[in-house]
Amino acid sequence: MAPSRRRLLQWGLGTGVLLTAGTLGLVLQPGELLDPPDHLDVLDAQTWTVLAAVAETLCPPSGPSADAIDVATRVDQQLGRMHPADAAEVVLVLKLIESSVVGLFFGGGLRPFTKSTPEQRATVLARWQTSSVPDLAKGFKAVRGLVVTAYYSHPAAYIASGYPGPPNFGQGTAPAIQVRQHRPPPITAPADRPEDEVPG
Repeated sequence: MAPSRRRLLQWGLGTGVLLTAGTLGLVLQPGELLDPPDHLDVLDAQTWTVLAAVAETLCPPSGPSADAIDVATRVDQQLGRMHPADAAEVVLVLKLIESSVVGLFFGGGLRPFTKSTPEQRATVLARWQTSSVPDLAKGFKAVRGLVVTAYYSHPAAYIASGYPGPPNFGQGTAPAIQVRQHRPPPITAPADRPEDEVPG
């Protein structure tokens, strides 16, 4: 059964102009490019690298790093289970975050997100979060939700935070249920009654 369609964003005219400018920024000044895993469900090398940088900025410094947990790849797996149109909108948000033109308006300077300093990255994401453009704020919320879910659902993260993990109801230790089959007693034909016997 195909995932249901749930629109994350409703792109308006103003956001459409920003999309055009953002795409131009990607062409004029490409960002850093890391080597992604061999197989990705939705992301490409560019958006996987952007997502890795976003995760590094959003995930807490006290626990395991986003890179150690491979948050970007875990989010890619989540996107693969989403409706394709919703996943495509998340990819579009990642491209906008990376754009040097968009970054200029969000405090990152005229440079791609992946080539910005950690402080600049934090500023850019904070301005996305509080943006007066509803589509951008919703886009950031969607990306952040995916990153947080991918991070804290990993055993290394919830153990580091003191969470003991999901309760164990014995699924892994309980013996397999043995179904004992009870055979019904054999059916015996009634004994033949002598013809001259008259029932009393």
